[in-house]
Amino acid sequence: MQKVLKSGLLAAIFVLSQGLATAEDDTKPAQVDSSVISQAGEVNGYLALPVGDTRIDATLINDRLGKSYGKVLILHDSNAGIDSPGLINTLREGLPNSGWTTMTVALTYPREPGIFLSSNAASMAQPTVDASQASAGLPADNATADQDPDTEKKPELPDNATRLNAALAYLDSQQTGTTVVLALGEAARLTDALAEQMGEQRGLIWIRPMLELEAMPAITPILDIAPTVPGSMNNLARDRLVFMKQQQTTAYDQRRINGAGFRFYGFESRVLSYVRGWLHKQFVSEEPN
Repeated sequence: MQKVLKSGLLAAIFVLSQGLATAEDDTKPAQVDSSVISQAGEVNGYLALPVGDTRIDATLINDRLGKSYGKVLILHDSNAGIDSPGLINTLREGLPNSGWTTMTVALTYPREPGIFLSSNAASMAQPTVDASQASAGLPADNATADQDPDTEKKPELPDNATRLNAALAYLDSQQTGTTVVLALGEAARLTDALAEQMGEQRGLIWIRPMLELEAMPAITPILDIAPTVPGSMNNLARDRLVFMKQQQTTAYDQRRINGAGFRFYGFESRVLSYVRGWLHKQFVSEEPN
């Protein structure tokens, strides 16, 4: 009987010691490769893009067709981000399936929407708040720095021109060939400044551009996609079409989607189809059978 009790006691001690060892192992911090974290975040293709002395959010998705035709730099609108649901996500995830590498980069916009008399005046405005902060409704954290003069000042965030130059340089380093800029909403005002950095094989896509044309854009050919509400006229889109006809340019195509709202909710697939078809028509050579 005593032998049985001793054996049972030894077995219990052994099991208890194993449990304590396992618990102790669980409390040890796991060794994690930081480079894996930066590449395997929640956003597909996320990268921290070096811009001067800082890094900004960006994404890059290489073509999935195995036959690369070029790259598309997608510029998000205000109150949006590098992977916003809807058009941004649909375009950056869908175009790689057709042979186009896509990139998005975090841009900055004013806290309050500005009213400009012309597109030139709009281009002179300096952005003040990051779009991710604007979309989340977070105030700028300046109170602490004002109260404590010894607090180290945070470096100023790069402006949109610096961000876009860095994004194009990075994109060109990853892949050669045709470069297309796709701008949504207010981002359409930023595109002329990119012309000198782009090669001869280039194009421009506007989606609901918030601008009035006073001169020919610096980048052509152009695809202009605009929403129209049933029973009304999109006056800005009509004026752009009239202006282009007056310039007698053949490098401009406009597509109006009847029934689409301000952000094209429910029409994302149609927009992707228009963009994909226009890119193929403009830049993809038909191979002989």
